[in-house]
Amino acid sequence: MGLHATTYNAYALLMQDLAALQKRAAEYWVNAQQSVPVWLTCKLDGETTGRQALVKAIHFEFRPWPNGLNPIYQECPGSVSPNLLLGTLLIERHPYWERTAVRQFPNQAEILGQAAVPYDYTSTADIVGDVPARVDSFDLKVESGAGNLTRFWLGIRSATLHGATGMTNFIDTWEAEDGTEGTDVTVDAASEVNTASPGNGSGSFVTVAEVAVDWDDGTFYTVESWTLTNVGYGTASDGFGRFLWLLRAKVATGSTWQAQLRVGYAGSYITLDTVQIVEDNWQYFELGIGSLPPRDLQTITTTVIGVADDANLYVALMARRTAGAGNFKVDCICPIPIDEGFLKIPAGYANTTHHTGIAQSPKDTAQAFVISNIGIYSLPTFEVENFRLPPGDGRIICVYARASETVLTDIIEFCEPSEAALNYTERWTALRGAE
Repeated sequence: MGLHATTYNAYALLMQDLAALQKRAAEYWVNAQQSVPVWLTCKLDGETTGRQALVKAIHFEFRPWPNGLNPIYQECPGSVSPNLLLGTLLIERHPYWERTAVRQFPNQAEILGQAAVPYDYTSTADIVGDVPARVDSFDLKVESGAGNLTRFWLGIRSATLHGATGMTNFIDTWEAEDGTEGTDVTVDAASEVNTASPGNGSGSFVTVAEVAVDWDDGTFYTVESWTLTNVGYGTASDGFGRFLWLLRAKVATGSTWQAQLRVGYAGSYITLDTVQIVEDNWQYFELGIGSLPPRDLQTITTTVIGVADDANLYVALMARRTAGAGNFKVDCICPIPIDEGFLKIPAGYANTTHHTGIAQSPKDTAQAFVISNIGIYSLPTFEVENFRLPPGDGRIICVYARASETVLTDIIEFCEPSEAALNYTERWTALRGAE
């Protein structure tokens, strides 16, 4: 490339501008206080729209004139000043190209009375690009309800990985009453009004009350077991994936129970984490991470074992009592998809005026935030893994709760735009073309 100018003073200005860009690009990658990135923009003649890439570093080396003179310090013989300085420009950039203008998340308020709720972030447009889109800023608030929400679990489910039916037919809430009850377990549909999520079931929960089984003898006994058919899947593969399993449950005051989930087949299963439950309010508990099916789909493929054979996958909730004499109540389990993207904010804060969310920078750093109508309220802890939006159609599955209980009359709202710019940016590995 060349730097074009008519005087050395003009060259000096060009070189100073280049040095300023070099400094700012380097600072952006190492200093969080440098908030202004440097972008490399590009559009080929045959491309409909342009793209940009975040610049990490800029290197420029002057090339000497053919006579060997140094172009910075010596004028070309026979001229008052040069009109061209030649050099090599090397630019280190982010591996992905991005849109030059962000897209806004659609606003969506969720319905009443569900444990897990889906957010259709593609309700206005599918995600384009050939790699997942960056989430510039995404948030949640309370649409209506008396309490403040502080805990959020979000997982991404897309047609890119699981197919159109694997996304639209995904069942995010497995009701206890949809499964098969174990000994001493009964369905309760009336004793606690409006506290059990309806999902695909009747709005009931199940109660473990000791009669025939000694729930204190140290053995884990079956509370409820489900198959994909029980839950409502017509095609087993629509329920496949890797999930964080959440349990909505509570115990009688003064009692302590332990619960665990088993995932597998009648003769072979995987036992997930054991959790202790002492809460006497409806609460969510993390049972651990487990896949459906638990076998390796690359090894034992669906052509070796038919998909219909997986309709009887064995998913069972086991429990035992370790203190007290009270009962154990179970509303549902919620599989949060984590194989494409996951976000957990365990100590946020959201009500009708406060939003809890996540923001991501062009260099892919992330930070959770709580914002109110007067500014930043707090910076909560969070866990994030690849929380980006795959190309095509997709959903975010969300479970949320108050600090010490879950109340189904709390209605959550996604991406309410009045307080913050809530956007995403699509990405490409190479050309953008007409997208």
